Order: sequence, then structure tokens, then C-alpha cells
Amino acid sequence: MSIEINPFYHWSPRSRLGGIKRKGLVPGKRGINGPLLNDDGTEWLAGYVCLGTTAATAWNYSHGIFKVPGVYDLWEVYLLDSDEVHYLPTRGTRMCEVRVSNRIPKGRLIWVGEREIPPGTPKMRGRK
Repeated sequence: MSIEINPFYHWSPRSRLGGIKRKGLVPGKRGINGPLLNDDGTEWLAGYVCLGTTAATAWNYSHGIFKVPGVYDLWEVYLLDSDEVHYLPTRGTRMCEVRVSNRIPKGRLIWVGEREIPPGTPKMRGRK
């Protein structure tokens, strides 16, 4: 017996819309905050695509935190048993986020909508 856990959700910057329509979601893209560097000075790129169990969770774990101005697209994502999925139980026993290490083809994505962060939106502050 298998358990159906689809769909998942992913927000992406509008600048990536063309690439997603061609290739789907591809791990290893630079974050919207610019390059992040490892201790040795090389660029760190996530080897996975992050997906939330709801659109709101996906937003809160990504662009809702960083608040970089721009337009963002919401994708509904369907996974298969063959996908390399890593489950992250971050709220006790409730799954909120998964990371997928392989490319998710465009045929398993549905564009749902868009959201904009206007210029001048305050960025996240550090915790005190």
C-alpha cells in the first residue's frame, strides 16, 4: 500500500519562468539574495528543490522570509515514487517541507498564480 502525499508547492522568482516552462524545477540554482559562499570561498548552491505542503508554508519558508522585491510564481508540484525526496519533519510529527534532489519535469508542474513583493517592503530582521 502506498500513501498519496501530493501535491506540494514551490514559489519561484518570475525571472525563472522561462526556464521552468522549458525544463521544470532544477536543483542547484542561485538564491535570490545573490551568491552564498562556502568557507573556502566557493559558491554554495542547494542541491535540491524545496517544496512546502501548502502554498502558505512554501511562501513562509522562502520569499516570505527574505522579502526581496519582485513577482513570484506559485507552482503546484506532483512527485513520483522515483523522485529522490528528503522529508523534513520540522513541526513535531507534522511534515511541512520536503527537499527533492532531482529535476522535476515541467509535465508535473501546474502554474497556480503569482504574488508580488513591492519595492520598499521591509526585509526580515534578525532574531533577538
